[in-house]
Amino acid sequence: MKKIFALTVLVGFVTVSLLSGCGEASKEHVKDANENLKEASKDLKEAAKTSNEEAKQRATSDWQKFKNESDSTMAALDKQVLDLKHKIAKANDKEKARLSSELSKLEQNLNEQKAKLNQKNAEFEADLKAFNEIAVTKYESFKREFKHDNDELGTAVKNLFKDNVK
Repeated sequence: MKKIFALTVLVGFVTVSLLSGCGEASKEHVKDANENLKEASKDLKEAAKTSNEEAKQRATSDWQKFKNESDSTMAALDKQVLDLKHKIAKANDKEKARLSSELSKLEQNLNEQKAKLNQKNAEFEADLKAFNEIAVTKYESFKREFKHDNDELGTAVKNLFKDNVK
């Protein structure tokens, strides 16, 4: 958008410069060129506003999809943790203590992930009011990092019994 605006200003400036050196008829052309430049500037501002609104809607839609998927993943992990608690209850005492300790760490990580998601969701909604490309980049980065962390947590939950129960 800035490039289009700069190009429009440059074209207007060149047009004004060329026409200003040519006499009385040229002054009329300069006046017309200035009016055209003002109209183009107004159109450009309108296009920028429309583009910004579309980007804002797209970012909101993407974020909501991400949040729904993340909430679903968290619910699935909560269910797996609950299932693991039942399995741990059936294990022998030595294994029960060790597995309970590991599961507690996983639950703590899961709760931290939930809190992180809720915090970022609140930040996203606040940043939506002052929407810009920096906000989009920031949340894209968070989504990648959060998904990676969730994948690792899911793997850790699945592998809790892998080496211990045969």
